Amino acid sequence: MERFQRWAWGVVGVTLLAGAGCAHQAPLAVRREVEAEKCSLIQSVLKEPTPSRVVEEIAAQGRHEPTPVRVYVRRPEQSMLERFFEGDEPRCGDATFKVVQESVLDAVVVYLQEVREGYAYDARRSGPDELTLEGTPQGTLKRAGPQWVAGK
Repeated sequence: MERFQRWAWGVVGVTLLAGAGCAHQAPLAVRREVEAEKCSLIQSVLKEPTPSRVVEEIAAQGRHEPTPVRVYVRRPEQSMLERFFEGDEPRCGDATFKVVQESVLDAVVVYLQEVREGYAYDARRSGPDELTLEGTPQGTLKRAGPQWVAGK
């Protein structure tokens, strides 16, 4: 009987551990989907005229790698900047740019601010010590189905 109880407790323990592992997978999948949505927004921002020009300026200096892009959300009512992407290495970019979290000497910094139905953005070339809460929006993007489109 004692042997059976140990076996039963072992089965219950393994089941609980397996259940906990499955429970942690759902938030990870949700997080990945949210990060993919964020990446879609940034790709749309960087196709807009002013941000794409800033990316091209840095690339024109002979860089053989994608231009580093840092992304922040402005929260002026709280006097703070917040990273847009979670984690240390966002997987967002293409042949022309890559999103980074670390401070680099010469990067494109994209500032987002939530507005009704989307985001206002401004992008500028900046060093690590030149972040700002101030800025004039260069445009807005809003959601139109699965795409981000320029707002009016």
